[in-house]
Amino acid sequence: MKKYFALPGAIIFMAFSASAFADCEMRPTSGKEAEYFKQTFAALKSALPAAPAGWTQAVREGDVEKFVCESDPEGNFDVRVSAAYTYHMPKEESDRRYSESRMVDKEIEKLRELPPDVAKERQTWLDKMSEANRASNRAYKEGDKKLASRLSDEADGYSQKGREIRDKYWASIQPKIEQLEAKRKTIHYGDQNVIVSIIANEHNKEWADPQRASELTVGKMPKGNRTGLKVLAIRAIVEGSMPERDAILNVIERDKLARLVR
Repeated sequence: MKKYFALPGAIIFMAFSASAFADCEMRPTSGKEAEYFKQTFAALKSALPAAPAGWTQAVREGDVEKFVCESDPEGNFDVRVSAAYTYHMPKEESDRRYSESRMVDKEIEKLRELPPDVAKERQTWLDKMSEANRASNRAYKEGDKKLASRLSDEADGYSQKGREIRDKYWASIQPKIEQLEAKRKTIHYGDQNVIVSIIANEHNKEWADPQRASELTVGKMPKGNRTGLKVLAIRAIVEGSMPERDAILNVIERDKLARLVR
């Protein structure tokens, strides 16, 4: 039976409020700050690309910042909009990719099988192990515990010899196994999710795994991250598997983001 694995459709988004992590005296946001947040959020939301054909989009609605650190200058917080894009892979394509993934699995399984000469050498030690274990059991039943213990140790030694032969062969093929496993990781089937986050004036830059995320930036944060009620920098982060990640990254309009920067 085929099993398709996909990320859940409901995506849990990270909180966007930088002040939520701060250990500081809080103050309510001013009317100007609340209006700035609403306008900036709406502008960032409008910059989200439309879902391409075969995709759906789910946008996380943003709540107006209620409190900020009392020591922060006016408007000195980031604004973030996030959306989940889901590629609904056609069944024919998903089945084809699943078959490719299973073929790679079978290659790995086949590669791990010991060649006849290696298997024969290993089996010689396993046969000795079994013989020593039987002899140990007989000695134990006859009351000769010392002999039983010595034979049991011999059996363990034979077993170790057998493992060494197997492990030596597996070590020799490990580079090929790693190549196949890397190939398998690039074969995705079922629905695929890509997360887009667009952040204005990001004060605490979050790390993005280059293996799982792509990004683009416009503008530049000033010294000390003092932004006031202006959008001075925007960072867009696109997270997901390739090639679906590129499909969304390529429809983000950099010029549209640049026009939001003052």
